[in-house]
Amino acid sequence: MSCRRGKTGSFPGSVLSGARAHGPHAFLGRFHLQVSVVKEGREKELFGWVMPGKEKFSITRTTLGHFFKRKRFHFSTDTNGGERAMVPIGNYERVMPLDILPTILLRDLLAGDTDSAQALGCLELDEEDLALCTYVCPGKYEYGPALRSVLTRIEQEG
Repeated sequence: MSCRRGKTGSFPGSVLSGARAHGPHAFLGRFHLQVSVVKEGREKELFGWVMPGKEKFSITRTTLGHFFKRKRFHFSTDTNGGERAMVPIGNYERVMPLDILPTILLRDLLAGDTDSAQALGCLELDEEDLALCTYVCPGKYEYGPALRSVLTRIEQEG
């Protein structure tokens, strides 16, 4: 593996569920098995949402990159925009390996509805279980921290 030129960010653990390593937290924990290095995505693209996106990965068929099945994409830390509305278009069901209703559960996690989240099985999940849902989310939400805050609230309430 080679690192491309430019500024990079390092993550102890997986890119999908790891935290950025900087300052006093720039170390491997005892449960980490890898260090991931990813290019910093700081360049802004004017009207990037209008372009067909031959060089962009998409789980939906919204970019030309979807049609290049064998193409190796160069990923970065760029999220291509800020938070948007959560749109239920079937992305979560495609990547969720567990037999749960991910769209409804994720909506309840974002809303902080602990009762409904428990009924949908949030007690059986860990932050890493929602990493792929975070990756494919068109709304750019972080579901791992949302799950952790709901689980902490459930524990505090008893």
